[in-house]
Amino acid sequence: MSKKQVQVGQVFQTVGATNGRCWRVKATVVLFGIPHAQVVSTEDEGDYKTLSCLVLTDTNFYRLVPPPPGSVAA
Repeated sequence: MSKKQVQVGQVFQTVGATNGRCWRVKATVVLFGIPHAQVVSTEDEGDYKTLSCLVLTDTNFYRLVPPPPGSVAA
């Protein structure tokens, strides 16, 4: 199991997709004993989904986008 923690406010980018859409973590929840993240598109606030944190931290599917220099963590 991955030791990486998913935090509210982090941004992840889809890997391998033509549009490379970015997703911001709005909340984390545990469903059936498995940690999940509720994410919203940075391009369209109406586009949201729930993903397993294991999938979100898997670099085959998503990559963590570092915060801009000088920004304050959420």
